[in-house]
Amino acid sequence: MSENATEATKAAQPESAEQNEETQADTTDWKAEARKWEARAKENSGAAKAAEEARLDAMTESERAVEEAKQSARAEAATEYGKRLARTEFDAAAGRRNPDFDTASALEFVDLSRFLDENGEPDSKAIKAAVERLVPTGDTGPAGFDGGARSTSKTPDFNQVLRQAAGRA
Repeated sequence: MSENATEATKAAQPESAEQNEETQADTTDWKAEARKWEARAKENSGAAKAAEEARLDAMTESERAVEEAKQSARAEAATEYGKRLARTEFDAAAGRRNPDFDTASALEFVDLSRFLDENGEPDSKAIKAAVERLVPTGDTGPAGFDGGARSTSKTPDFNQVLRQAAGRA
């Protein structure tokens, strides 16, 4: 039995060493690590911009014209796609605010490119502000049903109708 006890304590000792390493790993300052990686990413983006500028400087005039045409086509496509996305987001936000509102009439004279950010993506804050200004709030709850005044029916009772049909009344 004593051999089993010593084996158990020997087996427990490496686990405690592993636990000490895990505890030391948990005390790592993650914010400092994140700042370090962020700084590296900024350096890399600066290097990428410098490499792109060097590549553009090495191009001939015709290659530069082709590259500029590609860039303008990409920007135009992103703007058109962004307008579609902005319209969809506007429709969704207006539907949440007032389900019965016709967004086509509201967006007929609105320039949807105003709802895009510099990357051609829809700007949710601008869309939300426009919806709050343009779309009236809808009914907040279901309409009540009163049913009118209660009175007795002018038609005969169904039992009376059956009796008449059977010839007993």
